[in-house]
Amino acid sequence: MKKFLRVLIFLLIFGSSSFSQEKAPFDSTLPDKISAVFDWTFEEPKDTSMATNFISNFIKAYDEFNPMGEYKIAVVSHGADVLIFAKSNYEKYKDIVDRLKSMTKSYGIKIYVCRNSLRFFGIKEEDVQPFVTIVPAGVVQLAKLQQEGYKLVPAVVHDLNKAKNQK
Repeated sequence: MKKFLRVLIFLLIFGSSSFSQEKAPFDSTLPDKISAVFDWTFEEPKDTSMATNFISNFIKAYDEFNPMGEYKIAVVSHGADVLIFAKSNYEKYKDIVDRLKSMTKSYGIKIYVCRNSLRFFGIKEEDVQPFVTIVPAGVVQLAKLQQEGYKLVPAVVHDLNKAKNQK
């Protein structure tokens, strides 16, 4: 019995060391064509900054791992995030608005803003940035784009620094 326990302990100690030397696999394959729609429905307009980073990461992944790949990106904004697209809020959200406007020009990103959400916040259609498209309802636009083959990407924003500091 003692011999069995020693063998078991030996295997546990030295057998597990091979696991610590193994690396997780890295899969860098990306499809040659993809269409993605990012679903923005945030409680805070400031969350659009991090959500825009998701789009940047998407583009960077294609630039690095499939530079010949083709992609289409759309954003449907139908939460408090619509506030950043009001011309009257430009100074407050200038950095993010300019970044998004640049992405629409450089990468052909389409941004759709929900008219229902605009009305909820008292924003008139003529007060919306001209580089976005106003749609009757964000949820309908999401369904429409998915019907056209776009893959839904829920943009969930969290403060990752909280988790990082707890590790």
